[in-house]
Amino acid sequence: MDRYQFEDLISEYIENELSLSKRKEFESYLENNPDALELVNAIRLNIQKAGTLPKIKTSSKFNDRLLNRIKLETDERKSGLPIKGLIFGFTPIHASMMTGLLIAFVFINIQFFKPSMDMIGSKNLYTTNEELTDPVPNPSLNIQDFHKTHLAGTQDDSMLTDSVKRSKKDFSKKIQFVND
Repeated sequence: MDRYQFEDLISEYIENELSLSKRKEFESYLENNPDALELVNAIRLNIQKAGTLPKIKTSSKFNDRLLNRIKLETDERKSGLPIKGLIFGFTPIHASMMTGLLIAFVFINIQFFKPSMDMIGSKNLYTTNEELTDPVPNPSLNIQDFHKTHLAGTQDDSMLTDSVKRSKKDFSKKIQFVND
């Protein structure tokens, strides 16, 4: 006897409905498996506790109303008509949650994947309102001088092109300190 056969016969064993040969086979399985005996005792205890529960009284029409309601809902599903109170097959609370998730998904996608509107059709970050006349740096400059002049902001005016010199603004007279 394997575990599945044993579990199928537990209730019959407790209710003393097994044949003599099946009962002997069941009890030999119990002797060889101590955890199986614990399972039988636990089920026996549950059956006893279930027997002590109070009986629930229902109206005489309960079964008829229940069967009619089941029949009505199965007929609605078979007819293909939408069931009352559902929105696209969802209950109202689930429909509102799905709508919120959809709106959040669309908003996040717009924020992450939309091309920036200020970058479309505009120049790159290093150009000014005027086009640079010489986009290629002076070939006589080495790479350190190029970084110093164009990236670090410590420019030597002799190395700048005319258009860059024109676009250079002096903000020294517009700077105001807090406690001045």
